[in-house]
Amino acid sequence: MSAAAPEGQPAGSQLLRSGASLAVATMIAGVLGYVYILVLTRSLGPEQYGILGSLLGLSVVLSVASTALQLEAMRAVASDPSAPRDWLRRRGRIISIATGAITLAAGPVIVEVLRLPTWAPVLALAALMVPQTYIGVQLGILLGAGRTGAFSLLLVLSGLSRTLAAILTAALKESPAFALWASAATGVAVLLLGALLVCAAEPPRHTSAEVATPRDWSGVWRAAVGAGALVVLLNADLLAARAVLPDRESGWYAFLTVFGRVTFWGTNFIALWVFPHEAARGSAAQARAYALGAVAGIAGFAFVAAVVGGRAITAALAGPEYADAAHFAPWFAIAGSLLSVVQLATYVDVARARQVLSLIVWTGSVVLVVAIRWLAPHTIAGAIWATIIVLGVVALAGVLSMRERSSAT
Repeated sequence: MSAAAPEGQPAGSQLLRSGASLAVATMIAGVLGYVYILVLTRSLGPEQYGILGSLLGLSVVLSVASTALQLEAMRAVASDPSAPRDWLRRRGRIISIATGAITLAAGPVIVEVLRLPTWAPVLALAALMVPQTYIGVQLGILLGAGRTGAFSLLLVLSGLSRTLAAILTAALKESPAFALWASAATGVAVLLLGALLVCAAEPPRHTSAEVATPRDWSGVWRAAVGAGALVVLLNADLLAARAVLPDRESGWYAFLTVFGRVTFWGTNFIALWVFPHEAARGSAAQARAYALGAVAGIAGFAFVAAVVGGRAITAALAGPEYADAAHFAPWFAIAGSLLSVVQLATYVDVARARQVLSLIVWTGSVVLVVAIRWLAPHTIAGAIWATIIVLGVVALAGVLSMRERSSAT
């Protein structure tokens, strides 16, 4: 990705414009994601949505493959924009089909553990994972090539396609399996549009010898380690808290994680935005400075909102049964803010073709579970403070890791 700004336009202005585009796109995609859940929650009812919700949770784990493809495509294209990209698409096809096949192979376990009535939802989930995984390659190529507008368009279209599938399911009063099949079908349509956008971002054709240049799998592996570490760290405290807290407090804790999740996902675009700049080593120091400032600003807003409106937000979203838990909301906003710093630093580490911080994040997840299970008091306060302390240490390691490049350049 070229680091140079258009003639007559300051580099800082270009950075801010691309960041604003990503912010708007991820916000719209996030809203569409909530609409998807809302429509299906109301149309399917608790019993049927319980089936779909568990499968969607599984799809989040499986989406590590898509994220890894996206990060590796971004890194490869940003570091050498003129290089051939056919190998990225071939790798994307292999990993996408493999993800669907793994889902099918795990079918007996999925049906048993999630108590599914039939195999139909598993077949539909396997079909969905193929286009949902491959879109990571397209998104990565576009953002790595500096096509922020095209990336934003494809991201929004992806979210819109799932929303349309949900609306169709609700209109026809269909099943969870239908919702997944419809999402797979609309996902294929988005891939076709994505192919057109990617073609427009293609560099000049290379010779057959250059196109045949072999590529190893180390980049995808590093990205998968980083993405997997973030997924595990994001959910480690919730799972550990469920194991040690009484049922009522466990339910409160599960709801309160919304305050952290909103903060975390609200800053997701920042890590995506800084990644290609870091991989290209162009405007990287300035991008990191803007990124940390943006994370701090959003985190501060989330904390103040939780302090001022935590009780009202809790009452509106969860009802009076959760009122006594509202005073914990600011703590969860802090945890989400620290997770945002960890994500940013992990993406920077992967963009530098490293995985040191990813291993630290994996270690932090283990320490977090141990702390909640055996060291902290078995209360909401004990669990969230253990989480904040562990995340604080990992976030500090991440900030120090990012500063290494700054001091070296």
